[in-house]
Amino acid sequence: MTNVFEGLEAALATQVKVELAERGLDQKTLAERVGIHPVTMTKYLKNQRSMPLPVLIDIASELGVSPRVLMQRAEARLRS
Repeated sequence: MTNVFEGLEAALATQVKVELAERGLDQKTLAERVGIHPVTMTKYLKNQRSMPLPVLIDIASELGVSPRVLMQRAEARLRS
């Protein structure tokens, strides 16, 4: 079970980075908009720290997608 969860976390981090690139945003800007320290954002996106659900919701909102869509895209990344 842990490996599946870790894989999903890694896919989610990758998907957030893809979404950022598509929008021409960087991690620091996203961190500021979400209200977290840029180092913390880096740890989330390098899969060095688990992303809490409220942060995921805020990130999805800033990216203009629902958390569900963000997770679905991450899951699709796992299947490809």
